[in-house]
Amino acid sequence: MSFYDKPENVDKYIEMCEGYDGSNLHQFLAKHLKEESSLLELGCGSGNDIEVLKNNYKVIGSDNSAEFLNRCKLRHPEVTFIQLDAVDLQLENKFDCVYSNKVLHHLSENDLRSSLKRQLELLNDSGIIAHSFWLGEGSDEMEGLLFKYYSKEQIVSIISEYFHVIDSLDYQEFEDGDSIFIVAGKVA
Repeated sequence: MSFYDKPENVDKYIEMCEGYDGSNLHQFLAKHLKEESSLLELGCGSGNDIEVLKNNYKVIGSDNSAEFLNRCKLRHPEVTFIQLDAVDLQLENKFDCVYSNKVLHHLSENDLRSSLKRQLELLNDSGIIAHSFWLGEGSDEMEGLLFKYYSKEQIVSIISEYFHVIDSLDYQEFEDGDSIFIVAGKVA
């Protein structure tokens, strides 16, 4: 059983995210993605981003945790949710955007590369990815849950193996300069 399949861990996560305001990311995304575009959110968690994203985009939420998905379905019955592993992304749909907010840092560097390669295949011709990451060095593990940190240069370099970086936003979630949001598109 993974970390977020345990109801008590999902409860702690929801409590921790109370009052979360991702408007800086949503506004930044809106500069690069037209309204009514199709968007797949990887790791929707408790659905905080979907609360806003569903108003501007045709959103499908996904998570690997059945516990999160059940709660999201109750909170947002009008949104389609699917159980999905962020590495192999086994689905046939194509999207204008694949989005995540502090999700892909749970993947090893090799799994991140596999995920990005698969995301490339899921995008429409002019599609983009939009992902936020923790900045830092090394990694931590909490009850089997990986937290991988990258420098800005490292994460831009990895994403650039598959995509053309269009724009990035350095921002503060807890401490100055602890986070980055990257928007990238398919290489022409």
